[in-house]
Amino acid sequence: MTGRTVAIALGTGFTTALLVAVSVIEALPYEFSAIIGLPVGLVAGVAVAVLVGWRYERASPAVRSVAGGAAGFGYAVVSLLAVRYADFLGLESAITFERLVVASAVVGVAALVVSWLHASRPSS
Repeated sequence: MTGRTVAIALGTGFTTALLVAVSVIEALPYEFSAIIGLPVGLVAGVAVAVLVGWRYERASPAVRSVAGGAAGFGYAVVSLLAVRYADFLGLESAITFERLVVASAVVGVAALVVSWLHASRPSS
């Protein structure tokens, strides 16, 4: 298992945990949504990270590219939320939800393209 595999596995785990937790929180009634949604998201994220780490090296280039894009999206969301939380350089008010989603999507697409180019080059 290479460092790239570990990084992609962790990034896809972040993305899955965020998406599942938000989906469950939005689907459940207000009273218990976070109590149920956060652990479910965490379990789903850990499961995906383990599966990606286990199967990444044997996956096709297209699957590896999608995993790279998903990992890029997850890392961008976590990084921007950390900057917003810490109010690094006074950027808290500049990072709105819309900007966070757009910036993360751009990073995810860029990571997908870079992963695709990396996977499609001939190995030496």
